[in-house]
Amino acid sequence: MKNIHKRILSSCLLMVLFMLSFSTNNTFAYWASNILGAQTNSDSTVAIGSWTFGPYSPDGISYYDETTSYANGNIVWYDGNIWVNHGYTSLNNIPSTANNWTIYNDLNWYSTVTYRLDDLIYYNDNIYISKWEQINNNPETTGINGPWENQVTDTLSWVSGQASNLNDIVFFDGALWIYKGYYTTSEPGSQNDWALVGNLAYSANYVYDNGDFTFYNGVYYTTTNGGWASGSVPGTDAAWTALTVPIFNGSVPNNTNYTLYNGIFYKALVSINGQKRNIQPGTLASKGIWQAINTQQWQQYNTYANGDLVMYQSNVYELANAANSSNIPGTTINSWNGMATINYNALNSYVLGEYTVYNSNVYQVVNETNANNNTPGTTSNAWNQINGYQYYWFNVYSIGDIIYYDDAVYIAISQSVNQQPDLLSSSSYWELYEI
Repeated sequence: MKNIHKRILSSCLLMVLFMLSFSTNNTFAYWASNILGAQTNSDSTVAIGSWTFGPYSPDGISYYDETTSYANGNIVWYDGNIWVNHGYTSLNNIPSTANNWTIYNDLNWYSTVTYRLDDLIYYNDNIYISKWEQINNNPETTGINGPWENQVTDTLSWVSGQASNLNDIVFFDGALWIYKGYYTTSEPGSQNDWALVGNLAYSANYVYDNGDFTFYNGVYYTTTNGGWASGSVPGTDAAWTALTVPIFNGSVPNNTNYTLYNGIFYKALVSINGQKRNIQPGTLASKGIWQAINTQQWQQYNTYANGDLVMYQSNVYELANAANSSNIPGTTINSWNGMATINYNALNSYVLGEYTVYNSNVYQVVNETNANNNTPGTTSNAWNQINGYQYYWFNVYSIGDIIYYDDAVYIAISQSVNQQPDLLSSSSYWELYEI
């Protein structure tokens, strides 16, 4: 019985020792070469050695070493990610944004990270590019003259500090604004020389152009001498001409070139005479005859030119094809481009180098034709995904690009697209990265 207890105790001890072996980085073994012959019954000295295992990292990249001095741009593996150093040197600074490191291709903005010329970030639904070396500059508050350049490529959204000149139109606070002074860096609506597009209310602070309309004391006016009309009260001198604007009621009087219908002020694009007096404004038949003036909302049967801006369902659009201006904005291709947003719109026309955001990923056009016919991430040689360091089969990779694929880190040695890096046939495009 005692022998049985001893065997049980010995088994338990062996089990404990076996389990403890999992909590160490060292594996102990004997060298078989030190056992002479088949020594089974005699004493011998057996050399004991140990193999030390360091922290794990994928092929092609080293695990972070606190005793190594890392230069700007060096990458390491740490805590399951590729990290890149943003400082000039980094010694004994564990990778974190607090120590001037970021995960490779992380486009978030961090106040503690140093950004350099042409570094790109994605912050609060906008993409910014750094104009010089800088740190701790919020891209939303530093303004147009700050170290960040907004990449909302329609150039329509007003940015803090932005300079505006006479008749510049910007998108701000959900509406289109036009600047009616000579120069300002003020926020739209903060000064009385800003006007909402389509608002014809007279202001003595506006600079008027020839052909402008205004509404004053219940009367519509136009001017053929903007310089004289500016600062001149309508109805007090010849700078302004009072207009006859009857309410449309099935027709308008002969040769009347203006009318009101459903609260909208219309101007005739052609001489109104004969049967054209009876054409109802805002209908298909009125296209090319009546033009709505006092609104920034899209009017289906207005006559628009390429580049014209309108609001529709709280979104702003720019006309890309005048032949299709009667198409509802945001419903068909080759008509209206959605503006003042970086989010992908399948109906927009994109140009080479333009950025967009789709499914929370940032993309850039690398082939204009393919990009305008394919959703980002669905075909090769169209859009490049900018954020993330995984291998993306649809990206066009250039020399020096670094990716992670199948537990290895590779660097591009020539331009490629859809060349899986671990294949023998891809050896002329990729090789393991080595610091």
